[in-house]
Amino acid sequence: MKTPATANGISRIIFLLITPVFFQFFAIGFIWHSIYWGVITAVVLIWGFFILISPLFGRIGCGWFCFMGTTMDLAGRYSLRTVAWNKPNRWVRLLILIPFFASALTFYAVNKSQGLTHNFSYSPGFLKPEFTVHYAWVWTIDIASAILFGLLLERRWICRNLCFMGALCSAGAHFARLIPLVDPERCTLCGNCEQACPVRIPITGYVRDNQGLVTNAECIMCGACLAVCKKNAIRFSWVWNRSRLISQRNNHLAIIDSE
Repeated sequence: MKTPATANGISRIIFLLITPVFFQFFAIGFIWHSIYWGVITAVVLIWGFFILISPLFGRIGCGWFCFMGTTMDLAGRYSLRTVAWNKPNRWVRLLILIPFFASALTFYAVNKSQGLTHNFSYSPGFLKPEFTVHYAWVWTIDIASAILFGLLLERRWICRNLCFMGALCSAGAHFARLIPLVDPERCTLCGNCEQACPVRIPITGYVRDNQGLVTNAECIMCGACLAVCKKNAIRFSWVWNRSRLISQRNNHLAIIDSE
């Protein structure tokens, strides 16, 4: 099933190409500037939206929208090393997440005490999409860093461990209702899906131990696993009650075994 992966690729290319024009709307670092000035800007609204929908759709913002993630994925194909799957380090994520917001709020408080800002205001266009020399350098540094990380660390290691937005989206994605669902009867445990996965999620492990429900919060919903499965055993599916579906599949397999 290549349709989700194809749509994902088109989405990534579009946002990667228009990012220089709307850099201040897409780059999550500008969330810091928004808090600093006490303004709800476009970048806050965009990434706030992805955080809010993550309990339903998972980390689609990371997989369909983020230009840094796309760049790392492209560079990761030529990685100088192979990194096996490992769970994100929550403590490292907190060490990134807390200082980011704490420092921004501190500067906001200082600015407010000096009369430079007041209460938070709503102004999506506060950060103008002007690609000046300064922002061109910042964008270039971001892209160069993403390429370097992709080549040296491979498979979105930064997204899993250091990105504060990844941490916030994955917190909601723990409860995602739209997930990759593997048919255990069709799956041959060939491992092609794991090789294609940009995040290196151990999908075959979910087939063995979770009846094919890939409930990993790091999944970016890119559809790469669906595209490479020769048995068409994987699909995106709405799962509203995970326990019930696992129980149903267990009962189904028990009936087959008894026959």
